[in-house]
Amino acid sequence: MSAQPQGAPAKSPTALAIASFLRHNSQLKMRQGVLNGKRQDFFRSKRALRALQSPEYASSQKKKGSLLPPIASEEDAIRVFKELPLNSLAIRVELLTRKTVEAKRASNPEVQLPPTSALSKVKGVPTLSFVREQVVSSDDDIYYVWIWERVHWTAYLYAGLIAAAIFAVVLFPLWPPILRLGVWYLSMGMLGLLAAFFAMSIVRLILFGITYFAAPPGFWIFPNLFEDVGFVDSFIPLYAWNVEQEKKKKKKKKVIATVTAVTEEEPAASDQKENKS
Repeated sequence: MSAQPQGAPAKSPTALAIASFLRHNSQLKMRQGVLNGKRQDFFRSKRALRALQSPEYASSQKKKGSLLPPIASEEDAIRVFKELPLNSLAIRVELLTRKTVEAKRASNPEVQLPPTSALSKVKGVPTLSFVREQVVSSDDDIYYVWIWERVHWTAYLYAGLIAAAIFAVVLFPLWPPILRLGVWYLSMGMLGLLAAFFAMSIVRLILFGITYFAAPPGFWIFPNLFEDVGFVDSFIPLYAWNVEQEKKKKKKKKVIATVTAVTEEEPAASDQKENKS
């Protein structure tokens, strides 16, 4: 372990090398879960141990300048994997479902768990919770979540493009007249489109308000304008009666209720499927 500076603890170069090898390794078969309101990649520790004992790891470890430690047995793999939680690169978690939460509260009413209403309702994306005991083993029910993310080269590229764009805006007075005139026409066109969109929204709302009382259940122009669809689909169909919207809302409520019921059983079903693989 390297010396720890004041403030945030430094990451061990060896631990970072191990994390770099495992972070996007296909052998981990990572899934996404919700941790503290954010989606994070998690995996089984047994799959990480398999990856550390694979020929791919041995080949990477033998490369010149590699910081990966040698592994000759499962005990060595466990020792190497422990570098991840020790350096806060990957932390052990558990999967929470409505059944597990209710069972834990029944056995220990004082345990601190999120309410069942706060659990993930997305199929295949379970809710995760930190576990105090950072155990590493080949058991099926030991999960770890990635806290560390390797910075990709595209992040530096995007940062450079943003800096170049800001620099170009600052130098706008020095642009050639033809370029400044083109930017002015472009900005006026964008403002015109924005004004047209707001005007269309107001007109369709007024028309619906009139037809809601004059010819119930009301008439919409571009009924999908504010729906979660693509740009072209937002303007299809051209018009529709409000009764179709009511049917869509009822159908959406039924779908949400079905997904909520299925989500409770999803983690267990996914685990069984992984074990067979």
